[in-house]
Amino acid sequence: MRAHQAFFERLAEEWDAAQSPARQERLRQLLSRFDNVWKESPLILDVGTGTGALLPLLRERAALTPIVAMDFAYAMLQRARERERFALMAQADVHHLPFPARTFGAIICHSSFPHFADKPAALSELKRTLRIGGRLIVMHDICRERVNAIHRSSAVTRCDLLPTGAEMEQMLLQAGFCEVQVQDCQAHFLAVGVSHV
Repeated sequence: MRAHQAFFERLAEEWDAAQSPARQERLRQLLSRFDNVWKESPLILDVGTGTGALLPLLRERAALTPIVAMDFAYAMLQRARERERFALMAQADVHHLPFPARTFGAIICHSSFPHFADKPAALSELKRTLRIGGRLIVMHDICRERVNAIHRSSAVTRCDLLPTGAEMEQMLLQAGFCEVQVQDCQAHFLAVGVSHV
């Protein structure tokens, strides 16, 4: 955990410069699939917000909805604050969320899920903080194979892999999510689950 945190603290300074200019539009299009989710949610949690790439895009889609941006790397949160000064920032570990049960109407994990050390435990904790009927969205704007290839290229993240669609579906079901949908395709990776109890 400490090695991962230190890695992302260092990465914060150079992360945005390494991103493709076309990425924001890809993210915008993926987020638009869930417009009803953002608009109907009383509170949104962005887990592993990084430098806050999603924050202005979420704000476009749900102008008045409060957003909590969470990351375990403080330097990432500092960058995120520059993007969206009205979001609430929280430095926390996804395995031990500092939020009461049934807090959020929507939780999004964009490009963060592979880095959860104990994925089943993290999913259980995320479900705990979702309201009944709330949605968890795991999203990558590139394909799973590319995500895993990038992670394998670093000694720190080489084991931080995105599961197959079938594995992801099973994990969500075992964590107690319903209405599970997974898209594991060449353009992106999306997994959605609904909290029902």
